[in-house]
Formats: sequence, structure tokens, C-alpha cells
Amino acid sequence: MGQSGHASAKRVAQIIGTFGGGGAQRLAFNLAVGLAQLDVRSTAVALRYEGEYGEASNTGVNLVALNARKKNPVSVFNAWLRLRTLIFREKPDVVHVHGAPSLPFVATSLCLMQHKPRLFFTWQDSESVLTGLGWRRRIMIWALRRCDSVSGSSHDVAKKLAERAGLRNVGVFHGGVPVSKAQSIPRTDTPLILWLGRIVPSKDPQILVRAAARLKSEGFEFQICIVGKPTASTEWYMEETASLITKFNIESCVKLTGFMTDDELHELMKRAEISVQTSHTEGMSIALMEHMMAGLAIVATDVGDTNLAVQDHVSGLLIPPRDEEALVGALKSVLTSVALRERLGREARTTALRRFSIEAMVNRALQQYEAH
Repeated sequence: MGQSGHASAKRVAQIIGTFGGGGAQRLAFNLAVGLAQLDVRSTAVALRYEGEYGEASNTGVNLVALNARKKNPVSVFNAWLRLRTLIFREKPDVVHVHGAPSLPFVATSLCLMQHKPRLFFTWQDSESVLTGLGWRRRIMIWALRRCDSVSGSSHDVAKKLAERAGLRNVGVFHGGVPVSKAQSIPRTDTPLILWLGRIVPSKDPQILVRAAARLKSEGFEFQICIVGKPTASTEWYMEETASLITKFNIESCVKLTGFMTDDELHELMKRAEISVQTSHTEGMSIALMEHMMAGLAIVATDVGDTNLAVQDHVSGLLIPPRDEEALVGALKSVLTSVALRERLGREARTTALRRFSIEAMVNRALQQYEAH
């Protein structure tokens, strides 16, 4: 990595709502850890609560939780004051904010401060890019225009940001994941298929449930684990997905596991052979990168920048979103050919090692920090 990048960013703070759970949280945490492995003072700030990544104390990352609670204005104001105090004390060269809800909070905290770090922002959510109206939208555009650099999680997100906020030179920032040891992928008569994500309609695990019912009726043998939890507003969808599994009488081969800890998920990935992504919209999925790094055979919807990670029929199989026939066909291909699974998994891991390691992500980040 370039020494000039180190010189321009000796102290860097990653800021997000909380560390733990979704892809954006893992991206921000991985970036904080990667920077800490260099001669960079790396701080990870959770505006609300620490999340599941409290092990940061073992990684050289200074992890700070500000404990803002949405329905408690006093706690929000106290968190705002604590953030200003933290920035005054730490004097970061760069503050990198992840996730739209956090940006106005951070941008206002930097107002009228004598020490002004460069403000970088990555819009992670591909589902709603400046779709709101009224004062919330105006505040968000104000905050975006105060940033030294704005990027999206995919080229599509970047384009929408540029058009809707009137911004120039909106970049793209892709994440990275830890380099895992090459593992021996099990080859069984009943391959384990892994689906990982939030249980929400836009991630569409139900299309995989319907595909599984068709495959089982045709005599295919497999196991599917659908891993993830709903948001507060999509508990109904979790219940609907569970009911669909029961309706098709496929409880023996399709498990809706709910949330899993990182350790539990890593153990599950050791037994998996195939990874499926069924999203209608994505930036660049961190879960996809993790499964590529693990050497799983990838079946994924061609959305966002997925096709920049997965080359169709080389490092995975790409299908259109919402296309059940295409999903069933792709799964038949990987279920009936061990050789295809091995080839796709090997190429996926090679791509992940080259482009989506934490080291590669940190290098991209330092180049962006240096350029602004």
C-alpha cells in the first residue's frame, strides 16, 4: 500500500449506527480492523450501541458506542456532544460515515469545529436512494454536499446519488472480507445450500422456498439453510416465509434458522457447498464476498454490481431477479454436477482473494482518502 496514503490519513474514524448484523456494518468494521493493522490510528464509532463486534478490543481498533436512542432526545443530544468531544480529542484526519441515517448526525456535529476532518460518506442501501420527500430529504442533501467525497455501494447507487442530489464525481466503494483459510468443501449426496440476508421482501428468500419445493418434487436431494432475521417492520414476512415452508411440506430440507452469530455462521459455511443470492436489489453484497472467499458455488441475481464480482458461468451463475424458472435451472446445474460446483467455487475464491480481501479494500480506501 502506498506510503502517501498513510501520510494523509494517520487517524481515521469509521462511523455507523451500530456494528453487527448487516453487510454495511461488517464492511465498516472490516475497514476499521484493516486500517488498524497498518500504522493508522483506527476508531470505530457506533452512534447507537456497540453491536455484536465487541471483540474490536483485540484488533487494535478503538471501539466507541455513543448510545443514542431514537425515541430519547436527551440521549441523542448527549451522543452528539460525545461525538464532538471524541473528534476534538482524537483529531482524526478522516471521518468515514457508512449508511444514510448517520450522515446528518455526523455532518451537524462537525459544524463550527476548529478541527475539521475530511468527511467521506458511502451510501450503502441500494433500495432507497434519496427517495424521501420534505425536510428529511433537504437535510440529507445538505449533509451530502458538506462531504469531501461521496460514494455509493454500486454504480447504480452512485448514479442515483449524483442525479438526485446534484453531486459531481460520486464514486463507488466496494467492501472486503477477511481472508479465510482455504477449506475442503464437502461433496455429499445432499449438498447444503446457504442463503444469508435480512428476511425482507427485497431479498426474496421466498423464491428459493418455491424453487426448493419444485426441486424436491422432482427428486433432487439437498438441504437449505435460510439464515437471517427480519427488520422490525418485516416480522410478518418472516412468519409468511415460515408458513410457506410448512405449506409445501419441505421442513425436512429447508430450515429458516433466524439470526446466527459469526461463529455459528462460520461453522455452517464449512458444511455448505452452494450459496444463493435472490435479491431484487443490491450494491455489492458482503455476504456474497464471504461466500466467494469460502469457495462456495455461487448462484446470484444479476443486480447492482454483482456482475463485477461474479462472472457468469466462470465464478458463478447469474440469473435475473424474480425469475423462478432461472433459479430452478441454475440450482439443477449445480446440484447435478460436482465438477461444476468445484470449478465455480475455485474461481470465486480466486476472485475474492484478488479483489475483495480486507487488504484490497483498505488499499482502495486509502487511495480515496489521499485523493481528497
